[in-house]
Amino acid sequence: MEEDNCDMAETQRWLILAHCFNMDGRAASHTITDRLPMMMGKGITPVVISAPTGREDHRFPHYQIFSPAPSGFLFEMRHVIANKTDARPRQRFFKVLVALPLLPFLLLEKLFINLDSHWSWFLSAAIRGRRAVREHHPALVYSTAGPTSTHVAGFLVSRWCGLPWLAEIHDPLIMAGQKRRYQRYRFHRWLEQLIFRHADAVVYFTEKALSSAAERTQTTDKGHVIRPGADPPPIDTVAYAKRDKLHVGYFGSLARHRNLGEFLEAMHRLRETHPSAGEKVVLDVYGADLDPVSRQVLEHNGLHDMVHLHGRLERDPETGKSGRERVFEEMHRCDLLLLIHGDSMGGDEYIPSKLYEYMLTNRPVFGIVLEGSELDTMLTACGHLSLRKGDSRAIATALKKLFEQWRETGLPDLEQRQAYTIEKAVEQLVHIAANIVKSPAHEI
Repeated sequence: MEEDNCDMAETQRWLILAHCFNMDGRAASHTITDRLPMMMGKGITPVVISAPTGREDHRFPHYQIFSPAPSGFLFEMRHVIANKTDARPRQRFFKVLVALPLLPFLLLEKLFINLDSHWSWFLSAAIRGRRAVREHHPALVYSTAGPTSTHVAGFLVSRWCGLPWLAEIHDPLIMAGQKRRYQRYRFHRWLEQLIFRHADAVVYFTEKALSSAAERTQTTDKGHVIRPGADPPPIDTVAYAKRDKLHVGYFGSLARHRNLGEFLEAMHRLRETHPSAGEKVVLDVYGADLDPVSRQVLEHNGLHDMVHLHGRLERDPETGKSGRERVFEEMHRCDLLLLIHGDSMGGDEYIPSKLYEYMLTNRPVFGIVLEGSELDTMLTACGHLSLRKGDSRAIATALKKLFEQWRETGLPDLEQRQAYTIEKAVEQLVHIAANIVKSPAHEI
């Protein structure tokens, strides 16, 4: 171990636990995989333990471990099958073939455990992590997630092996006002307390999420905030050019608490005041089908011709482009990029990860956000539009002005005022890690 206790500028091994890793189109995966080249450039040698849901990385030791429980194993096998088989009929066949023998055990598991499907991954990941420590002698354990089981594994490996533990929490474990009677809440509450008690440093992506967690755990000396940034693939063949229609792009998931209802209402109002807008404005939705709220508004206002559903963009076998490359190209083509802040409890504690990719395109962003949130501040500071959720008149007025501007002069690229880059995120992360590795003997 002594040979690894060196200055952070020198080569140093990190044991990285990340359930999602090298997964195309998954934000939890991009957060860590985007950083690795720069981390390696700073002398860090990663040793990665992940689920087998993404591609294996051969640049460093990478161990892909299945969950032992039926729900996790089935979830991971579905991704393995999708990665190995391009034909959809064959994918469905193999997924059913795997699921049928697991069904009785899956039902039995769900009778007693109401957690995320990957809850059991911590068991196999921690056991393999302990072996990895003996084989590679890392200087610290770094759990980054996403899936909560990742942090349970990080705690166990750190405790068993006496290593510093850096926990990076992508989404708040507890939301303000969340109902407390569910098993999942009790587990998350326990895990949050565990992390703040035993981790040497805890990283969140927003100030609000960190302050709320610190207040609940009564711990104020371990928390840090890092804006994750993004590092999408370089796009050399696509540049923005005005087309015959105003294309508004929405990229990401949809749900009742994060829906397109207010923007669709604004499109309806625009069509009423500018009848030509019905033929000139298109909302392109990528990555998800419409949620019930959005679908109801669309059907009520008859906006079918103005909304195009493209679904999830997967790897193109003809061009070899990944789904993420194709998504980033489409972002560059859009006149306007739509960002929706969820209105669920604690919505002001997170920032949609798509924001960081949006900003790198230099295309104008149309944000419908919670007033006074960090997302509101970030959009305004970077010269993008930030409209308050619930203010339907302001949303409709802003869309009308943009349509008129597009029709007359187009919507040119914005000058980038502030970049939330991977470089800055890695510098902060390495600095935090250096402090906990160099600290006096740490106690579990």
